[in-house]
Amino acid sequence: MLEERIRLGAMATNGASFLRGRRPIVFAVTLCFYTSAASLFIVQRAASQVTQPLAESQLLKGIQLLGAGRLPESVKAFNDAKQTNPLDPRPYFYCGMALAQEGRMRDAAGELAEAVHLAPDQLQYRIFQAHVFEQLQQTHAAVKILRVFQDEQTLRQLSAAWLRLLADDYYRLGMAAETLSVLNRWAELDPKDSRIALYRGQAYELEGRPNAALKFFEISVSESDLNPLAFFEMGKILYARNQLPAAKQALLKAVSEDKDNPDYLSQLALVYLAMNDPDAAIERLRSVESEGDRFPSIYYVLAAAYHSKGDQARKAEYMAKFQQATAAERDRKAQTLAAERPLAQAERELDQGRTAEARALFEKAARLNPNRWEPHAFLAEMFLNAGKLDLAYPHLLKMKQIDSYSAVGNFLFAKYWFKRSDYQRALVYAEKVRAARPGNSELHAFLGDVYMRLGERQQALREYQAVSEFAPNRAGLKAVIEKGEPGDRK
Repeated sequence: MLEERIRLGAMATNGASFLRGRRPIVFAVTLCFYTSAASLFIVQRAASQVTQPLAESQLLKGIQLLGAGRLPESVKAFNDAKQTNPLDPRPYFYCGMALAQEGRMRDAAGELAEAVHLAPDQLQYRIFQAHVFEQLQQTHAAVKILRVFQDEQTLRQLSAAWLRLLADDYYRLGMAAETLSVLNRWAELDPKDSRIALYRGQAYELEGRPNAALKFFEISVSESDLNPLAFFEMGKILYARNQLPAAKQALLKAVSEDKDNPDYLSQLALVYLAMNDPDAAIERLRSVESEGDRFPSIYYVLAAAYHSKGDQARKAEYMAKFQQATAAERDRKAQTLAAERPLAQAERELDQGRTAEARALFEKAARLNPNRWEPHAFLAEMFLNAGKLDLAYPHLLKMKQIDSYSAVGNFLFAKYWFKRSDYQRALVYAEKVRAARPGNSELHAFLGDVYMRLGERQQALREYQAVSEFAPNRAGLKAVIEKGEPGDRK
């Protein structure tokens, strides 16, 4: 029956989505995009700075290494550039790109935050920052960053490449109307780009408008025949309409252009099942069966195929695998979502100055998902600021366990040891932060206080002088330098 077939397709699709944990990646943010984006900025200079040849050389080296996919080396080059010219936002931005490509999204977020701090008017930095926050499932933060792009005139300042990533941000956040608005602007700049029709189709699919979506997928494949994702999306819609021969042709085209894609092969196998050809379905999935734990739809379709052949033993075997794979991911997803809700609510409470309510929600988020770094970071900082060191320490330890390289985590640990009057340990952690954030005025002020407590007055004054360079309007700085006394940060 048609209803049973549609239900089968829905279950298989839902099974796959459990493992991915997000909508299919529409606009793949690949190394190719990173390097093309890099070329947009290679000639930029910070508005108020004189170009420094060594810093420029280090920056260019990092960009070349990034383009070559030599990511750890590129990160080192960008860190060298930061040390040479700490107020240039570009090394932080590119370092964030490299770290994101490595999968170190939390570290990338820290670099991008510094880039945005140094160059708040650089819209491109905000777009990539939102992309990283979405990858970290920090939806509230991502949406907040993107508010600036609600203005039509702001969109007109962006190139087609950055409009593409902005549309991706909105799509992943489930914001279909905003996605379409950005695509309209992109079409004005580059009306012949076949990807625009593809992305419009997916945005309409997100809105639950399959007829409009199919129209744009058809436009996309008419503009570019090498278009596996558009053929795949067409095949799904045609399958749901019970137009099986047309669905089969579209999916065969998708598979011919991307032969090892588990999603494409699973959907094609579903079509074969609907056309009463279980052997063809099994054969299509043979090459990707090993991916079943990541794409449970493979197991589900195989179970249905063997059921159709009357092989109940094999059907039971694959159904058990499907249930095991989906149950494990469903539990992980439920844990993540359960922690995400109070975390987002806590950030909103914090934005409105309700710290007690925010603290309770951060504690709830930490209990629900103990391995989520963000609630521990918020709680550690709140307890440190309140002087509750014993309460801060377990959260600091957990942050270090989750991500020992975090500049934020190391700075909070430095503050903890300072408040414990263990200035040598405070110095060790602060120097770790310096390697990644050489231009941070708060860090230099903190280091000045540490050196002063250690009796190294000249080194302390050098740190305070650095603050005067990086943040000349910092309140009380002149008095600190003149008196040679540490600031009140204990």
